[in-house]
Amino acid sequence: MEEVAFSLKTYKFSKASLDFNIPNNANLTVSFNPIGTYSQSTGVYHLCFDVLVECKETNSNVIKVTCEASFEFNQSLKLEEIPVFFYPNSLAILFPYVRAFVSTLSLQANVRPVMLPTINLMGLTETLRKNTSVVD
Repeated sequence: MEEVAFSLKTYKFSKASLDFNIPNNANLTVSFNPIGTYSQSTGVYHLCFDVLVECKETNSNVIKVTCEASFEFNQSLKLEEIPVFFYPNSLAILFPYVRAFVSTLSLQANVRPVMLPTINLMGLTETLRKNTSVVD
């Protein structure tokens, strides 16, 4: 069998919400909800990556971003043939774009920039695998 490779084809931000009324020294928590759909006939994987940042002090969402991306495999695979490394790597490829987007929005708003930390996304591997469905 040929070695499986994939590449990022496209990405876009379909939703963004930032609330800049964040208290100084606020305790923020970051959560993720990745969902994928895969076309076995074309070898294209569509990833919808939701990122939510909540403020503990105000019990409110301060950042909500949805980034959608398409990844293309070098060959058509069945869903179960997608290598395990794809799931965390697809998120790791997309996350720097999310971080930069959030930082740029807050900077352009002329408020203290919001910087999402670098995060090891390996813990989302099973979540994304379970949240992946076949579309054809």
